Amino acid sequence: MAAVAMRCARGLAFRATKLLTSTQTPTYYGAQTFRRFSRTVTVFESVKKFTKEHEWISMDGTTGTIGITNHAQASLGELVYVELPEVGKELSKGEECGTVESVKAASDLLAPVSGVCIEVNSTLEEDPSPINSSPYEDGWILKMKLSKPEELEELMDEEAYQAFVKSEEPEPGDPEGSGHERRTF
Repeated sequence: MAAVAMRCARGLAFRATKLLTSTQTPTYYGAQTFRRFSRTVTVFESVKKFTKEHEWISMDGTTGTIGITNHAQASLGELVYVELPEVGKELSKGEECGTVESVKAASDLLAPVSGVCIEVNSTLEEDPSPINSSPYEDGWILKMKLSKPEELEELMDEEAYQAFVKSEEPEPGDPEGSGHERRTF
């Protein structure tokens, strides 16, 4: 039993080290250190980054999972259509990579970083409601293999994003737009 536990601890340490070296920057992960089986093991947790266009990216090695924020989905209202990028398409930071539409607005999705689209959440084409109900878990839109991981440093952490959202809120008495409009999130 002790031998199995030791192999598990070694495996966790190896995976954590491999994950860290594949991105070559530990700033994208929060670390927790545990003392088990007479060894110290560090486990890295994924940290979300945010754009001013109200998109999020969560890293797993050099692969980023991308979606729109809770603030964006709440602003759009009930989504009725999602246009996804093609798998294999190379995207540059800021390039349009899809569209989300609700009854009151349509928004272009912009690539938060450069890379290649390696997977899309095709279930959203038939039913985009997971974006409204679970934007950070079931409502992810695409996965991308990053070509320039250093671009992540230009994005906001959660605290900075919340401050940004608060600064964007309209002043009391400012009229909100109505009708169907096109936005870029």
